Amino acid sequence: MTRRAEAAKLDPRDEMADVRATIDALDDELVALLARRQRQIERAAAVKPGLGISARVPERVDEVLARVAEAARREGMSADLAQALWRALIEWSIAHEEQLMGERDHGRTGPSAD
Repeated sequence: MTRRAEAAKLDPRDEMADVRATIDALDDELVALLARRQRQIERAAAVKPGLGISARVPERVDEVLARVAEAARREGMSADLAQALWRALIEWSIAHEEQLMGERDHGRTGPSAD
């Protein structure tokens, strides 16, 4: 029996509980992935100064946002939503990199994705 057929037999309250449990599990997976991404941001902050690269690299941001929009479209997700989420993630990442690199408030402009 398919999951959809099984869901059709559930009481609506049971189905809602299943939906919520699935969302909670997905949230846990997303947090784990975002934590891995954060660790890569921290690696980038350690490497960039030696290469003379600032935390903000506008070309990289454009590249990441375009790639994320395309991935979202492939997965049937709103590209606008994906880009809005990633813009927030990128801005946080830049601030974190700047803090780690000691660049905060030094007038850097343009977001960086890594």
